[in-house]
Amino acid sequence: MTRQLQITVRFLSDHYHGKEWPPSPARLFQAMVAGATTGCRILNWPHNAMKWFEKLAPPKIVAPEAPYGFAYKIFAPSNDSDSVFSLVSQGIPLKEASRQILTPKVFLPRILPDVDDAAVHYIWEISQTNINPEDEINAQQVCNIARNLIVLGWGIDRVVGNGQIIESDNTSPVGHHYVPAQDSAASISLNCPAEGFLADIEHSYQAFRNRTTGPALDTDTHPKGYYPVPYRVMGNVPDRMFVAFDLRSNDGGWRSFRWQDGMLVAAWLRHATGQRFRIEGWDSAHIDTYISGHQSKGQENQRLSYVPLPSIGHEHTDGRHRRVLVALPFGDEGEAISILDRMTGDELISLTGESMAWLARGQPDGVLKRYISESVEWLSVTPVVIHGLDCDKGRFRPRKAEKLILQAFHESGYNIETVEEFSYQSAPFWPGAGAARHVRVPKHLDRWPRYHISVVFKKPVKGPVIVGIGRHCGLGVFATPCPNSQKMNSKS
Repeated sequence: MTRQLQITVRFLSDHYHGKEWPPSPARLFQAMVAGATTGCRILNWPHNAMKWFEKLAPPKIVAPEAPYGFAYKIFAPSNDSDSVFSLVSQGIPLKEASRQILTPKVFLPRILPDVDDAAVHYIWEISQTNINPEDEINAQQVCNIARNLIVLGWGIDRVVGNGQIIESDNTSPVGHHYVPAQDSAASISLNCPAEGFLADIEHSYQAFRNRTTGPALDTDTHPKGYYPVPYRVMGNVPDRMFVAFDLRSNDGGWRSFRWQDGMLVAAWLRHATGQRFRIEGWDSAHIDTYISGHQSKGQENQRLSYVPLPSIGHEHTDGRHRRVLVALPFGDEGEAISILDRMTGDELISLTGESMAWLARGQPDGVLKRYISESVEWLSVTPVVIHGLDCDKGRFRPRKAEKLILQAFHESGYNIETVEEFSYQSAPFWPGAGAARHVRVPKHLDRWPRYHISVVFKKPVKGPVIVGIGRHCGLGVFATPCPNSQKMNSKS
């Protein structure tokens, strides 16, 4: 059974002033060192335990929601008495001179929930079986150091800390769960300690103490022994990892294909992906299921999705496919990402053997961002194919269509409880896109209804958003009207 080291930090007020939220593991490490070396504690603190601690992998973090409050500004005297004397010598009264050298400081605190719930939990996995005796001692000493925490954030962010070793089957703390992720799926970046971070902190502290003793003032006294780690938030609607590509011709220019031919682009991309995974040594059975999608019933989501991305976002855009992405199943963070990264430079070949395009590393331009941003509102760019007939005895049944659309979201991996509202229509929402009936679909999907759908979620959802039984072959692709926005004004 996996054992975990959990450090809990509880804030004593309802405000937090640090730069990032949740507080980064590197910030926590520095605060623990400060607490462990305050006063008489510095005489006998477990130095080696912190060296062990800095080598652990980035932790999972559980933290409450902490939105920004109102910004305000205060003024404090700057440490420049010479300027005061200079102004006084010019005949300016001392009180006025002192006022002129005041330095503004802007406060933009985050508002924490009720004090009883304002806790942040950091969780490290330290053993898959039984922890060895040396690690047991180090982990217990780190727990003791966590109890010496004083502040986390600014000097006014007072906290109480605690540490414990727990079993992984314990009930998880309440709050948003932040886990390390690949860059493509990340929503924030947090600094984590690197090996040698403790020595770097100690060196920086000595440099700060001696900053005025050399021939020149040394202002570079901040530690740098950390590295950024992308994190994503696990929630009701999970994030989905992907790798994006641009479609290029032999001369390096853009290669584009008609909006209605997305299924063909998806087929070429699926074939190229299978070729790449064969080169990387994957066995045929795994390629047949995970890459080609020949899954048994109930396992339809355990495969890659091939997603052509029409050009959208401008009133004069043509809706042609110039970009693609390959999306992993929800929750999949396996070796497939590194293999997909190596597809840059691979060729897309048609079923007749003709070279169609080359894959270039996808650039986060305005078009791609509409497909991968985080938003509460999403509009389909290619229509959603629903698995069921929306009519009865030759008559259209709206209630039946709505039920099938919600079922499509559910079967595509989205909790229908997170859907606030939706609407559907045959006409496109985006300039350059076509009517739902004009898109080409595989023969086995041709008999099923298809619609353009506008959906609003209760909480922001991170793209790509792909829905319907055609989601693995270029259909049911959604984009957000305003990238990185959590609230929209219209659906068109």
